[in-house]
Amino acid sequence: MSFIITCHTLHDITPSGVIGRHRPGLGEDQAEWMRKRNTQSNFDTILQAISLRSQPEIINDPIRSMIKFDDDRFGFLFEQLEDEEYPCWSFDFSIMHTSVFDNGISELGLLYIDCDHVPMIKCDTEWEKLPALLDTSDELRNIYFKVKNETI
Repeated sequence: MSFIITCHTLHDITPSGVIGRHRPGLGEDQAEWMRKRNTQSNFDTILQAISLRSQPEIINDPIRSMIKFDDDRFGFLFEQLEDEEYPCWSFDFSIMHTSVFDNGISELGLLYIDCDHVPMIKCDTEWEKLPALLDTSDELRNIYFKVKNETI
């Protein structure tokens, strides 16, 4: 039996495949390479935090969508400007047992603890007021997880 969990974050975690630290040649766009490297690093960082207690299998690559801060999924201190939408990235992964994240209070409590205050790289594709770290507090939550379903 495995569980599918969806990760949602306000940080740009677009997988680009740029994993090397060597800058491109003179004919290539340095800024574009750096953005791709940074978004890949952010995705890798979240995967490493998830992997502290589990061995996730990525079901789909992160996709970008536009959202409004009109519910309680993200921090309640985020100000929703009228008719403004903000970028959000999400992806699904599966794990064998959700109990690895259970802290006795919440089914995913340890996952939130592991992700809290992890440094992230700002990529100029996110909301400009986003801090350069993951925050799981009720006030400034910029990452959250949801158990999607259970599979056999």
